Amino acid sequence: MNSSLMVSTHWNDQWGNSEIRSELVLENCERILKFLSPTFLQSLELSILVVDDSLMQEINLERRGLNKTTDVLSFPLYSESPPIPFQILGEVVISMDTCILQSKEIGHSLLDEFYRLLVHGILHLFGYDHETNEEDAILMRKKEDECLELVFER
Repeated sequence: MNSSLMVSTHWNDQWGNSEIRSELVLENCERILKFLSPTFLQSLELSILVVDDSLMQEINLERRGLNKTTDVLSFPLYSESPPIPFQILGEVVISMDTCILQSKEIGHSLLDEFYRLLVHGILHLFGYDHETNEEDAILMRKKEDECLELVFER
């Protein structure tokens, strides 16, 4: 836990869904980032972009060469080596269309699904990867659960 970390989160919600309250997202991002960040960090910046499936497909094609939409994308800039104290973590892009669809398919609230995607994206920015092997997937799921507990403990 890096309680002295200064966090700057940029929120660009092109969707405008009132169920997802921006001030709460920013508070929860700060809580999550302080939990995940190593102690050498003094300041960390994160950008969150909420889009529809059409724009997500464009971003996915441009940045990854995949001509399809997806639920969440992460574009990391962070590095632990060398331990630079002031860093930009990166960008998380969430498709609200897919978020809504998945929340209905899974059977939980839109808020639950949104934070699941946000935490998943943030963990990727810190280098967690569920696609490398089963051990890494288990570690990432454990960290996701810990972060989501921070969000929903209130």
